[in-house]
Amino acid sequence: MRLKHSGDLRRAHRVEVVRSFCGGEPRTRLELASRLGLSVATIGTIVGELTKAGFLKESAGPRTGGGRPAAQLTLRGGGSLVAGVDVTETSVTAELFDQAMARLARKRVSVVESAPHALVEQVLAAVAAVRRQVYEAPVSAIGVSLPEQGFRSLFERRCDVPVVLDNPLRAITLAEQTFGAARDQDDVIVVHLGAGVGLGVVSGGRLLRGATGNAGEWGHTVLHAGGEKCRCGGQGCVEAYAGAGALVRLLEGSPFLVPGDQEATVARLAEAVRLGDRGALETLSRYARPLGLALAHAVTLLDPGLVVFGGWVGAALGEPLVSAVTPVIKEYALATRFEAATAVLGSHLDDPVSLGMAVLAFEAHLLD
Repeated sequence: MRLKHSGDLRRAHRVEVVRSFCGGEPRTRLELASRLGLSVATIGTIVGELTKAGFLKESAGPRTGGGRPAAQLTLRGGGSLVAGVDVTETSVTAELFDQAMARLARKRVSVVESAPHALVEQVLAAVAAVRRQVYEAPVSAIGVSLPEQGFRSLFERRCDVPVVLDNPLRAITLAEQTFGAARDQDDVIVVHLGAGVGLGVVSGGRLLRGATGNAGEWGHTVLHAGGEKCRCGGQGCVEAYAGAGALVRLLEGSPFLVPGDQEATVARLAEAVRLGDRGALETLSRYARPLGLALAHAVTLLDPGLVVFGGWVGAALGEPLVSAVTPVIKEYALATRFEAATAVLGSHLDDPVSLGMAVLAFEAHLLD
């Protein structure tokens, strides 16, 4: 986000303050000032505005010695409601959150038609369904994991509340940054491993978007020129070696293969890895090699303090995946970059896309 004038800076500070409370911990004004690098006076002004607007509440802190205890602040629940929507090739999942990002309702439906206008109608129907679960609660903003191009005008014509459209990978990264493994970290790459792969990047505490909003398309950078064919039509892409399809390809002829079902195949492999099966461990090692090489390039380029493994493949394979990939990153990344980074398994929050999209909608339209 480019800070073009004082209003941008004010809004950025309000976002940072609210995010500080999303983990549920109470904080004092002095703790906020220290954590965010702002003056106590600036924090006092922002806290006063957010309290008056109904986003924060104040209570007496514990008495730790002589004198008056410092007031503690927390997010106020209830209030304005936002919807976050996760749209995939096969399903639409809508969730309703209060302003403290407590989940109030969820509705998941299968995608019956993928044409843009039909998809918009299914999204709005799912949002209406979660509203009905909370007594027709009014929604102040909606976040949807669809691209602006092709969908913005459709939502504007059909929806009477603000709609934020963004990349699901950024939503996942924001969920990890705000609630998960990347909380309180300023320089992070979140590795999403599923049927497709990508990187969510946090630099200096902010989500990296790029000039066209497409930063993080790491899965379609070329790892091996003229190599395996990728779903995008290219050859040698990272996704062709690190996506779920690559694991399935490695398991052809194996007892772990479940024909036509990537998730079941990966789950069966993961269970065998946990049991110490030699063939499964060998397959994991073969999968970790190109993935680690591709991540070494990212670590050298982006210099993160934390590498978070996410996505459903990451969730299934768990810590054995992190352990298998980390030595490969170390082998190929610049030593100074690797030594500054820690590799961890993601928190795998329950539907991080809808959660992240709800946070984006809240920040875009309720914190101005």
